Amino acid sequence: MHNNKTQFILNQLYRLNPPGRIELTLDRIKRLLKDLGNPEKKLKNVIIVGGTNGKGSTIEFLRSILSENNYSVNVYTSPHVLSFNERINFNGKYITDKQFEEYVIKIDKANSGKDITFYEYISSMAFLAFYENPADFNLIEVGLGGVGDCAAVFEKPVGQILTPISLDHLEYLGPTIEDIVKNKTGIIKENTNLVISRQKRSIQKIIDKEIAKKKTKKYILGEDFQVAKENNRMIFQDQNSLYDIDLPKMNGDFQLDNASTAIKMLKSLNIKLDNESINKGIINASITGRIQIIHKGNLRNNIHDENMLILDGSHNEDAGKELSSFLEKLKGKKNIYMIFNMLKSKNIENYLKYFSTLINEIKVIKCDDGFYEVKDAMSKISKLGIHVNPSKNVSSALSQFAIQDPEAIIVISGSFRIIGKALELNK
Repeated sequence: MHNNKTQFILNQLYRLNPPGRIELTLDRIKRLLKDLGNPEKKLKNVIIVGGTNGKGSTIEFLRSILSENNYSVNVYTSPHVLSFNERINFNGKYITDKQFEEYVIKIDKANSGKDITFYEYISSMAFLAFYENPADFNLIEVGLGGVGDCAAVFEKPVGQILTPISLDHLEYLGPTIEDIVKNKTGIIKENTNLVISRQKRSIQKIIDKEIAKKKTKKYILGEDFQVAKENNRMIFQDQNSLYDIDLPKMNGDFQLDNASTAIKMLKSLNIKLDNESINKGIINASITGRIQIIHKGNLRNNIHDENMLILDGSHNEDAGKELSSFLEKLKGKKNIYMIFNMLKSKNIENYLKYFSTLINEIKVIKCDDGFYEVKDAMSKISKLGIHVNPSKNVSSALSQFAIQDPEAIIVISGSFRIIGKALELNK
């Protein structure tokens, strides 16, 4: 929780966005950064991570490996799960409320009341804060799209990553997958190292076409480097090396792709990396709200000891497929129940279609503005052939499922905002 002053400031900043559609342009943030003295141009070793799924996990693998190899690392990510402070990380420590308030004064003074969005404001804050708190590496997550995202202000990143691209944010980037890929690849700069994670073949073809004329060193997972799970180990291989590594602690086989993409990115920079420290970085990496198993906390007071509780903030088709794949392998003879809602800008049918024969029942909970009304979500879910009922909140839904089935797997999913609120209850 924030102190009252910080929370008040954040509430004001959330209101910065103009009503209706936000134009994805760099004009506003470039003007603000110029008035701040262009701190983004003074950061060293900037790595930009774009794509759709796996950005946060890939950045966490990068951060963890670099830290284990004694490099200092600043990290800027979004959205946050529990606290705004998670977005701005100085070498392993989140920005404090006091630091945040001090940077608000600096940003307000430079901006002088001109039009700016929430995301542009806090991105400028992060870039200024990283300049004033220097680190060996600066990891920047692309927030939305690519070509018009705040991360595109960096002209000479040492490396860029494209995680798997899929349909998401259609209202801004679509309507077609071609539009989305063009937008996300539009951020790719020349004279940099580009690592591309595993993509659908049709998407990789569009990527190849879009970056064909750019002078960049390109490394593609599945072509230039490989990863596999063998004998409960992670095997990474490229032209120059073979690593036999402990499996990541983060759940889901897709994390092998994220981990290998991070390794290849750092290897492409020709920096000093110790094999044992790479291994430690992989196993020590962790991320909140992505196939996270809850072993203790207040949430478990609503369920039986035998119930497994999983939190997952995924909200698009490909991420839903990954979650369903994980649950399929976990299921055995157990029943699976889900507590769910989703932002109205997301597609319920595309996300849940992989669960139609996997989930015994979904309980839809009432959420904030911007989420589906319970009855509307239930209507869409029932058309998928999934048994669905309403529940007033997470705690109530957990108790109801635990009474129905004391040994079931219970999943809370559909939005990182729901996961954040669940984790608040778990404290």
